[in-house]
Amino acid sequence: MSTRRLMIGILVVCNLGLYTCNYIKTKKERDTIQERKSMRLPDAPPKTLTMEEQCGARVKQLRGKLDGSFQFVVAPPFVVAGDMDHPQLEKHTLWSVVKPAKALWTSYFKRRPDQVITVLLFSGQKSYRKWASALFGHKDVSYFGYYTDENRTLVMDINTGGGTLIHELTHALIVYDFPNVPQWFNEGLASLHEGCRVGEKEIVGVLNWRLPILQKAIASKKLRSIKELTLDEDFYGAHVDENYAQARYLMMYAQKKGVLATLYRNMRDNGGKLSDYQVLTRVFGGKAEQLESEFIEWAQTLVLPR
Repeated sequence: MSTRRLMIGILVVCNLGLYTCNYIKTKKERDTIQERKSMRLPDAPPKTLTMEEQCGARVKQLRGKLDGSFQFVVAPPFVVAGDMDHPQLEKHTLWSVVKPAKALWTSYFKRRPDQVITVLLFSGQKSYRKWASALFGHKDVSYFGYYTDENRTLVMDINTGGGTLIHELTHALIVYDFPNVPQWFNEGLASLHEGCRVGEKEIVGVLNWRLPILQKAIASKKLRSIKELTLDEDFYGAHVDENYAQARYLMMYAQKKGVLATLYRNMRDNGGKLSDYQVLTRVFGGKAEQLESEFIEWAQTLVLPR
């Protein structure tokens, strides 16, 4: 056999080997992808079912995906699942889901959900991240927890505290009453509730860790005007930390003045007739410059408890 024919034969065999290995690898990848997809949480039950039927069907779906460490509590429109003992899960459900939801409906929201809302509570980062990846394919997740429109689901490491849960609960409920809520207002109201006292009829925001961010921005003269905040279509962009702090404490300022519920109703019912800033200034008395200066003056007097 000539050297040339021998080299051609070797190349053919090598190429066939590479093709076969590549095929096997691709098949394994396909199998892995298929397995991951099979773990995904299905779409929520249809709205054509009654709320009780939706909740029952959701529990059945969850039981088919979660392992035996999970318990379940049904409190329509909520289905709550957690990898903890049942009494502990009931306690979290009452104090961080049911009571805050009732207060939000009393204070702000006229329209209630017509779809089941799923709340997944995990007892630590390992479990939280494992199931966020398995059920939704989410890997780069917030340390505390998050709300996803995908299946109307709240996903939480409850060991970090209940504040984030009430924050995300606000997002989950506001969409039914105020579907086109602007980002700055949505995040301002929700973040007000991440540090709060929950009463029977209202949620009262208290000072929290976002205050130093606001005061630092004021001191360095880097805080944008309230008008700029309301006009920014990318709340989560370059100024995200300051945006959260400014929006949260603007809501707290409205709370202090006793106009927060009025502000919410006026924002919701505006229908695009006025700009957000015009609605805001009218609720506060109609003087834009006065609102800007008085808000900053008030924010500078606040002292975070040690």
